[in-house]
Amino acid sequence: MLIGLLIALAESKSASAVMTAYPVKLKWDASSSASAAGYAVYYGVSGSAVTNRLYVGAALEAVVAGLPANTSHFFYVVACSAAGAESAPSNVLTYNPPVLSRLKLNQQTDGTMRVQFSAAAGALCRVDYTSSLNPAQWQVLGSATADASGNVVVNDSPGGRPAIRFYRGARP
Repeated sequence: MLIGLLIALAESKSASAVMTAYPVKLKWDASSSASAAGYAVYYGVSGSAVTNRLYVGAALEAVVAGLPANTSHFFYVVACSAAGAESAPSNVLTYNPPVLSRLKLNQQTDGTMRVQFSAAAGALCRVDYTSSLNPAQWQVLGSATADASGNVVVNDSPGGRPAIRFYRGARP
């Protein structure tokens, strides 16, 4: 039996001080087998043996948290009978959770540009800027460490800033 598996970022963030990525939300299709009473997700670091099993009952999705940031992981799902027998595994998916989210820009009333994004809690990050993308000449605007909730904020004051400026979040 083959179970379709989809990986999407969960909305919540890891609050650990260890370099962990956003939790990963897994979804799959229900098994067509009449004996399927529940599901188990198996996962581990790519290139190594299975190290984790998460039984989720009859749910068709699971959230896996605490994965090391910027590390490739593999996942597969099995259907389980009431007696504990397991089906053949679904297709195996590999996934390398992103460490940084997209940037959010907010211009403050005093003209300061607030650059905000999310990263693994405790991650040292920086914001770079350039006034042109052709060719881009990135310069460091500032650095910050992601707080316990994974928030990173760097402000760009308006003094001497050109009318157009492009930003990117980066890890040193």
